[in-house]
Amino acid sequence: MFRFAIVTIIVLFVISANQVAVVAQPSARWSPDAQAEGYLENTFTPYLLADQNHTVHAFASQLVSEDDEQFAIVYAQWRLESSWSKPIDVLLGPDGGDAQPYGAFLDASGVIHLAFWGGEALDASVYYSQAPAANAGRARAWSSPTLVGEDAHVISSGSFAGDDKGNLIIVYNGNGSGNGIYAVQSSDAGASWSESIPVFLTYDEDLTPFSLRTYLDQEGQLHAVWNVVTDKGVDEALYYARLDIAQQQWSIPLLLDERIDRPDFFGPSFPAIAGYGSIVVVMYNSGNPFGGPVAAGRPVQMVRLSDDGGLTWEDPISPFPRHLGRSGEHALVVDSNQVIHAVFMQRIETTVDGKPSVIDGPWHSELRGRQWSEPVRFPTTWSPHDMRAVVSQGNVLLAVWREDPGAGQHGVWYSYAIVNAPELPVIPIPTIAATPTSVREPTATPAQLAVTPSPTQLVRMQGDVTPTTQRNPAGPLIFAAAPVFLLCALLILVRQWSRYRNR
Repeated sequence: MFRFAIVTIIVLFVISANQVAVVAQPSARWSPDAQAEGYLENTFTPYLLADQNHTVHAFASQLVSEDDEQFAIVYAQWRLESSWSKPIDVLLGPDGGDAQPYGAFLDASGVIHLAFWGGEALDASVYYSQAPAANAGRARAWSSPTLVGEDAHVISSGSFAGDDKGNLIIVYNGNGSGNGIYAVQSSDAGASWSESIPVFLTYDEDLTPFSLRTYLDQEGQLHAVWNVVTDKGVDEALYYARLDIAQQQWSIPLLLDERIDRPDFFGPSFPAIAGYGSIVVVMYNSGNPFGGPVAAGRPVQMVRLSDDGGLTWEDPISPFPRHLGRSGEHALVVDSNQVIHAVFMQRIETTVDGKPSVIDGPWHSELRGRQWSEPVRFPTTWSPHDMRAVVSQGNVLLAVWREDPGAGQHGVWYSYAIVNAPELPVIPIPTIAATPTSVREPTATPAQLAVTPSPTQLVRMQGDVTPTTQRNPAGPLIFAAAPVFLLCALLILVRQWSRYRNR
């Protein structure tokens, strides 16, 4: 009996050591959703930028007035203790055209750099402007827009990133040398810009890159991800490329995923990208290649992860196998504990007492190591669409969205949660006098960025996506029960040992 107890303990220890612990739901509680006052009913979800002074800066494209059909860039602020400021028009598109933000960057000197699409449907370009963050809500504080890239695509998509060494990079979809991804760069904080160069070309007028997102890591590597869409709106492929800023070299675009060529299968769309250290994570929506609770081909969230800065990638996984649906953009952000948070809109279809039932999102999940937490749902007044998020001060997760356009228009809404991460120390924004900045003329310089030519056509993956190895479904139960068995075995051991000594 004594030997049996020893063997039992060893066996149970081995079993428990080989099981992966189930990660509980995020502990963060979400605030009741509320409307961000001042935005029009049809305003698209704002772009968010957090400083380290408890403030989130928001940029959106909105009609100047109900009587004026021109779209301007409007600026607003959100603070945890005071909510939203009123959106203010700060930049108009040149020559009476529209303006749509690509993104913004706040440097260490307290200057906000902004890149935006400007112009008309058939004649659009890429523009740059800057203003002191302390005065960003005053139109006169913004520099005169500088044209930095031509031939922006009518279906605009772009991203903007920068660092405190003066590097600024704008990546956007355009058609100067054909439909593709183009990039312009400044190495002197926006004083001058390189010429636009192609990073990726589709070589097909019926294929357009879209939903472009970037992430700049601490090693000076800019990670870019985008999908390719047909002229009929079918999502076909998902690509990734990396820019080494110091070497001024783009990698060859890598195919991360593509639509499985079967009827009614969804393709990859709306990627989000984030990371820390050498970890890079891409989440996107695509047709389920695995089957299971969600039928094959139906839209699910997919994830690909690299642990070497984008050089190699793990196989795609579907971390939330019960969730399905597609509702535009979703977000990946990182808190001060280097935990990645996903905010997305989907639903769970189930049956209750034999009747169909739907549990609608939005949902929040955390990635700790390689394990995603069980998504937590936070109720909303209207069905969200095109969700964006940002982490303020290291531990305040703010999510914003617009209503599903198929259901109506009710402006911009938001909710926030305090996550389990340290609050970062406050870094005050430098106060700069709000004097008009000098008019800046375009100063495009000869292209210096080197780029490796992209493939002449969409690269095809060999066969369908192969599911990753699945864990034993009983694993969590075994893991949870293991301590109980260990305790029982230990009691048996103690009792037998006591009898052995008293003989």
